[in-house]
Amino acid sequence: MLKRVVSAFGQWFSPDKNGAEEGFSPTRRGFFRKAGAGAAAVTGIGVLAKTAADALPKQDQGELYRQTNRSGEQELLERVHVLMSEQEKDQMVQGFIDSYSRKG
Repeated sequence: MLKRVVSAFGQWFSPDKNGAEEGFSPTRRGFFRKAGAGAAAVTGIGVLAKTAADALPKQDQGELYRQTNRSGEQELLERVHVLMSEQEKDQMVQGFIDSYSRKG
């Protein structure tokens, strides 16, 4: 069985022995056969890769969005607003003034 398959492939890829037929030389016919087989192989590999990629389990994008949204909402709710004292404000303003004068 294997010998028949190998010999069939050998006949398929080898140029015809009976000369030019239908306006093609044997070498041109062999080239087109090999090019066609190469194109079929590349297409087959592409289809196989796409099938393998599609077979992987996908996460539910909507659920992932809802989880992210929930965690963000929770973080915002846990934040506490703290007022700055006048001393902290003065220190911050003085820091801006000092850094501005150094760049100047």
